[in-house]
Amino acid sequence: MIHTDVIARLRALGTIVDGPACASEIREAMSAHVARCADCWHALADLHRGVTGDAPLEATDVTHRFDCDTTREVLYTLVELDAASIARDHAPAARHLGWCLACRARFAELVLVEREFASAPRWIEVGERVREAVGRLVVRVGRTLSGLVEIPDAFVLVPCATAAPVRGATAPATPQSTRFRLGDRDLWAELTVDADDVVGTGLTVQLTSDVAETLSLRLREARADGDALVGRYTLRGTEPVFVRGLWPGSFMLEIHDPYDARIHRVRLDIDPGA
Repeated sequence: MIHTDVIARLRALGTIVDGPACASEIREAMSAHVARCADCWHALADLHRGVTGDAPLEATDVTHRFDCDTTREVLYTLVELDAASIARDHAPAARHLGWCLACRARFAELVLVEREFASAPRWIEVGERVREAVGRLVVRVGRTLSGLVEIPDAFVLVPCATAAPVRGATAPATPQSTRFRLGDRDLWAELTVDADDVVGTGLTVQLTSDVAETLSLRLREARADGDALVGRYTLRGTEPVFVRGLWPGSFMLEIHDPYDARIHRVRLDIDPGA
């Protein structure tokens, strides 16, 4: 008997008056499942409370009975591990997953989502030796909140150490930096925004490791009548490139890498905020 079937049957029991009793084999299967499933035990507790007005006489606290919270806090760290590694390095979680059907179902969902995300394309080919990041880099600029509010799928956020200054005040800390990998080698580009709705938005682009090649950086504004070149810059080693005074609008950031003669494109939106 599966998890959703048990919960459906439990809920149905609460709406049937003098209805036929469950067959003994179904009742036994439900009892065995509920004893090992925090979600179904919680549904049973709610049913008991709704019918009698009282809490169950025994083990009313689902968290205390099943101790799921401790395991669920670390589930996301287990999704990339195999069963042997989980059993060896995370023995308490492995023991819990061995009998708790609810946590096992959640873990299975996490693994499925992670696999789907990993298999989804993060870059798409848009031309000969030209690839574009899936998604957009969105910067929101406002009086109360400035920073990155969206990044492409291929990007990772860089932790924000301090809050973003906005008009002389201090706004809540928001992501200011993100990085992405260039091509197939171990070379990353880091983008940092300096959002100020008074003087315009600044953008800093920097490679994370020194390379022999000199890369070209181009920024274009996307317009209805065609793209317009905003600026052309040179990336030398780890020296940062500063772009200042950008305005609200849609842009295309291009990094030309002579190593493999590829162009890496990133869509950039600068939005006015509240």
